[in-house]
Amino acid sequence: MKRGEAIASVRPVPPVSLAHREAWGAELHVRPLPGKTGGLDGAAGAYAWVFALASSEAEYRERASAEMESLGLFIAEFEQLGRYHPDDAGNDETRACLERLSEEWPVQYHSSHSYPEDES
Repeated sequence: MKRGEAIASVRPVPPVSLAHREAWGAELHVRPLPGKTGGLDGAAGAYAWVFALASSEAEYRERASAEMESLGLFIAEFEQLGRYHPDDAGNDETRACLERLSEEWPVQYHSSHSYPEDES
């Protein structure tokens, strides 16, 4: 991924039961796992909005962490974690992510920005 480009969910996950699940989300500070690039094209890290269907904060954290790990990233920080609804979305990208959540695609994300140097 080139700096400033949005990352988008392109990999389906096994179907999950949606009973009692809501849209949860957070802005995540993500960094590449050791020995991986995480699709960040040389960037040291990125901030990404990640949404997932979950029944609790713990389940959201688990789903988000698993998805980021599958991309070669780890979550350094969760910010603005909570339940979200498309009507509350602050922009079109966020609204689109929330509207795409489904049994087949229970995790959706887009990046805010990446950065070239260590910001920690």
